[in-house]
Amino acid sequence: MTLQSGRTEADATVLNGIQSAARVLRILEVIGASPTGLTAAEIAEELGLNQSTAYRLLATLHRLDYVGRQPGEYRYILGRAVDELGRALQDQLVVDPPVRAALRAVHDAARAPAYLTVFRGDDIAVAHIEDSVEHPQITQLHVGFSEASHVTAFGKLMLASKDDAQLTRFLARNGARALTTDSVTDAEKLREQLDEVRAQQIAVEIEEYMPKLACIAAPVRATSGRTIGAVSVSVSAKDFSARAYDLERAVRRGAWMVSSGIR
Repeated sequence: MTLQSGRTEADATVLNGIQSAARVLRILEVIGASPTGLTAAEIAEELGLNQSTAYRLLATLHRLDYVGRQPGEYRYILGRAVDELGRALQDQLVVDPPVRAALRAVHDAARAPAYLTVFRGDDIAVAHIEDSVEHPQITQLHVGFSEASHVTAFGKLMLASKDDAQLTRFLARNGARALTTDSVTDAEKLREQLDEVRAQQIAVEIEEYMPKLACIAAPVRATSGRTIGAVSVSVSAKDFSARAYDLERAVRRGAWMVSSGIR
């Protein structure tokens, strides 16, 4: 049977399924963005849904443990199944002992926390952090997906490996917001920076991600030569100029060791 629009019933079923899946994901996003959870009415209003649709989708999510409700309250919060997905992501990002050893060597040589970032699809994720009490990691960074890649050294390094269409798509999806007064948010200026990164095969950012912080990153490559990640370190902006040469040597060597370890 053909519908008036020219679509078949099968087409309509597929489209309805896609729409429902999109709504479910948006429900999880808005609940996750609220520290105290949301009522069904608040979720419906936020997403422009009628309340019966919101209740139906929430009932399914609740049954599958993707959302829960606080005892005695009508506010929905993220459930156990979401936490299990987060743990699964952490497990998938676990790196092998030789790679951890290479990052520890970078930490020791640079006397600074060392980071490994990798591509997860089109996104950039922090896969491992080597730090210590003497040289602690950046507090805003954790193992998992990284935001604001346009203002981090490892992000610039990895964005430089994308072609113009891929970069345009990435910025359209993730944006380029300012985190400090030195953050580069203009697309053309960012492209100029990335051209320099491609030429030098090293990326540096000073006080773009955080005030008083500087980072430097070198590329991790597959056997084909394609950039698949980055090794970086962070130090105080005040110390960076005096230490830049040694830090560059440490991340270049570390990136080479990691590239060798993952082949």
